Amino acid sequence: MKKTFGALAARVGTVLAALVPVLAAGTALADSGDYRPPTLASRQKTFTTILENDKFNQTDKWYTSGGKLVVSLPEPQQKRYIISPLLDLNAWVFDQPGFNRWELAIGQNIYEPADESLKTPDPKDRPYAGWLYVSAAAVAENRGQQNILEVQFGVVGPWSLAKEFQDVTHNLIGSNKALGWDHQLSNEPGLVIGLSRRWRSNPEPVLGRLKWDLVPFAGAAVGNVQTYANLGAQIRFGTGLRNDFGVPRIRPAGSAAVPLIRNDFSWYLFAGAEGWAVAHDIFLDGNTFEDSPSVEKKPLVGEFNLGFVAYVPSGRLNLTYVKRSKEFTDQPEAFEYGSASFTFKF
Repeated sequence: MKKTFGALAARVGTVLAALVPVLAAGTALADSGDYRPPTLASRQKTFTTILENDKFNQTDKWYTSGGKLVVSLPEPQQKRYIISPLLDLNAWVFDQPGFNRWELAIGQNIYEPADESLKTPDPKDRPYAGWLYVSAAAVAENRGQQNILEVQFGVVGPWSLAKEFQDVTHNLIGSNKALGWDHQLSNEPGLVIGLSRRWRSNPEPVLGRLKWDLVPFAGAAVGNVQTYANLGAQIRFGTGLRNDFGVPRIRPAGSAAVPLIRNDFSWYLFAGAEGWAVAHDIFLDGNTFEDSPSVEKKPLVGEFNLGFVAYVPSGRLNLTYVKRSKEFTDQPEAFEYGSASFTFKF
């Protein structure tokens, strides 16, 4: 379905106008204090793998797979082209000291209809689509707040290699081959610029070392791939709650930055909810510049998630269960998938 940039720009403006007051508020939620992390920890380098797949719930449809490999690095001691301007732009509305980091990543998302056996997919179902991208993200945080500014650049369509990756994966796990990839979205370069803020309340004691806290967050993304605003929160219970601001996820889910790895054992359980106001989603609306398969998206989408995080001296493991509401009008039901991430320092 062909669209114009004028309509898209109007929707982007509406989303940002609604979001700016939310992002600018809430700095008093946590006692930021004089927060300066240990020098060695703030210079830490980490590698993170994030995997999301509906096979965790024994299904194979809609948002069927997402993967992201992330390298997290300390702020460069000398000015670096692209990275240093991103870090400077991201350090906004911070009235307490903290520190900066940055992330480089490569990722791929895969989408498909519910019935993989149809060579001509149901026009009322989600189209076949893939998104292959690289990204750079600036992270600024102190004791009570975390900002993330991320720029993703990539390609939608056959050049995303979604079909080839899924064929190899299905062959390895013994699943049937999807037959409708000839009808996927056309090649289109994509750009997404995302900004988010997370707040972290002071941990409240429950019993011994066990504490609980609340991590609300807000964000927005603008681009020809996705444009939306999101709000959400997680409640956490366990130990080591000051180690991070939540779990890293794959857009459009609200994502915390990759955490630093501490030299101790800790864990926590969490439950959260999140909602999106969606202005544009190429994977549902179809290609920007030419006609393509498309469906009528829902402007409001929500999800519930729960999981756990475990820290060991050399790494961090997270497992998350997600249930997301319908994303398009003819989608018959909400859907579920699993998200897992593992971080280790190097």
